[in-house]
Amino acid sequence: MQASSHCGFFDADCWSQKSLNPTMVVKSYNPDLAFNGTTLFGLNAKKNKSMSIIEVDMNGNIVWEYAVPVSIAKRSKMGLMDVKRLSSGNTLFIMQFIGIYEINPAGEVVWKHLDQATHDVDRLKNGNTIYLRGWAKKGEPQVVEVDSIGNVVWQWDALEEYDVYPFSEVGKEGWIHPNSVTRLENGHTLISLRNFDMLVEVNKAGKTVWSQKFLCEKGRTWRHRGVDGLHDDADIDGCNPHEPEVQKNGNILVTTRNPFTTYELTRDGKVVWEADHREVGFTSPRSRDVDRLPNGNTLIQVDNVLYELTGDKQIVWQLEFPEIPRFNPGKMNKKYEDESDSFWKQFKFKQLYRAQRIAPK
Repeated sequence: MQASSHCGFFDADCWSQKSLNPTMVVKSYNPDLAFNGTTLFGLNAKKNKSMSIIEVDMNGNIVWEYAVPVSIAKRSKMGLMDVKRLSSGNTLFIMQFIGIYEINPAGEVVWKHLDQATHDVDRLKNGNTIYLRGWAKKGEPQVVEVDSIGNVVWQWDALEEYDVYPFSEVGKEGWIHPNSVTRLENGHTLISLRNFDMLVEVNKAGKTVWSQKFLCEKGRTWRHRGVDGLHDDADIDGCNPHEPEVQKNGNILVTTRNPFTTYELTRDGKVVWEADHREVGFTSPRSRDVDRLPNGNTLIQVDNVLYELTGDKQIVWQLEFPEIPRFNPGKMNKKYEDESDSFWKQFKFKQLYRAQRIAPK
């Protein structure tokens, strides 16, 4: 796709002249240093609040696309969340609060599980599917594993260990608001607990066997409702941990807000690599996805941008949607509150969520 001119953040006249299908631009690409392949992601910013799963090559050309049926899309507040290409070639995705769908390359639904699913879904080696219920209230399951016919075979509600002060007093968009889940090789489960500013590894009995705490100073007042800091003894600054990923060496890659930083941590909490995204030109705190690629680079999502960073912090690939304003819904909604058909309000969810780099076959 061809790059368009950039609109100013609040330039309503500029937006009104643009197509309501946002332009996709590859702003940077170094084929010698990037991990070359295709990139899969969900795009909620489409005309008339429709949604698509899109796979692009390194130059931003669409090589595969699936349009989510309007009958499904219109029922979801935030729309597409996690999207994953399976080893079978099928694609697994979550429609927030509606359920999980698996489609084949032709776009036919071959499996679905309807539930209040959000954020993250994985197909396990045994054929089961594990997912989150991020807005679940206290007492409801936060993590659920189902078999191929939808029977619940494991779930975690955190009550036994965490329904105690100060955790019991925390709440914003649900009780814990988990945002990532991974089944580990040892059978344990790694979960990111946004509202607790903590990562936990739980065993099959649901007991915490390891945790990593973050010191969140800036986020206390809005999320913890006046509760004192959960982890004042924590060594690593950060709020809202997202998308922890275990590396081959056992370290954990994770992204945080305030500071807007991606960390690689040892199991005992030592920082061995970090990237402050402000240092490479990004000021928004909205990062929800980080993946370590096979060549050692890191694929990161922030607002309307996906970018690939080398170990020495060079951007070697960057895809963005310049027509979609960076995330600031309060200001944008106030500015356009009397404009029912504004460019801003055409979008269901005004940013990307997660992405997957797919290696060539």
